[in-house]
Amino acid sequence: ELDGVMVGRGFVSNPWAFVMADHVLYPEDTCDLSPGPKNRMEVLEAYGKHADYEEVRGDPTKIRRFMTKAISHLFAGEPNAKRYRIGLDEMAGWPKKFAKEMKQNPNFVQPAQPPLSELIMDIATTHLSEEALYRSPKESFDKLLWDEEQAERKRSVVDTVVFSSGTKGGPNENVKKSLVQEWQTSRKEDELNEREESK
Repeated sequence: ELDGVMVGRGFVSNPWAFVMADHVLYPEDTCDLSPGPKNRMEVLEAYGKHADYEEVRGDPTKIRRFMTKAISHLFAGEPNAKRYRIGLDEMAGWPKKFAKEMKQNPNFVQPAQPPLSELIMDIATTHLSEEALYRSPKESFDKLLWDEEQAERKRSVVDTVVFSSGTKGGPNENVKKSLVQEWQTSRKEDELNEREESK
């Protein structure tokens, strides 16, 4: 019997992957569990309120980077997640940049900024698809399983092609060709989807 598992950095690098953990590990107790967030947009809205509160209480030049770091990997594995992280990182550096400008130029007027929650939401809605923002935990979990299954299939195709002992023209040749063709088609579809989503 297993008493526990240490996840460690896996949770930090992809926290949304664990949103269904209690429901998967304890299916008989799901009625006792809190419903949790409906989607990542709901998480960002709630976190935005917390971020606004913390930024008012503390010095934005010190606290903003910590506040944005906590949500930087919320969309790990999604198209344009890197752009989202870059947007958060740039926005997190604005208070320090403005403070530096003020030291160098006493006449510098810091531009007015909306609350941190609005900046976070703007970055998310600018760089991420509605599908990524509004996908439910169950849908995300199903997608994660499907992605892992596809990755495993691709690995098995490569293993079959590389390690197959069939000779050219032998009985395994047709199997190898069909697996390679399936893998190539899948790869091309993935590339096309990535290009379309990045437009």
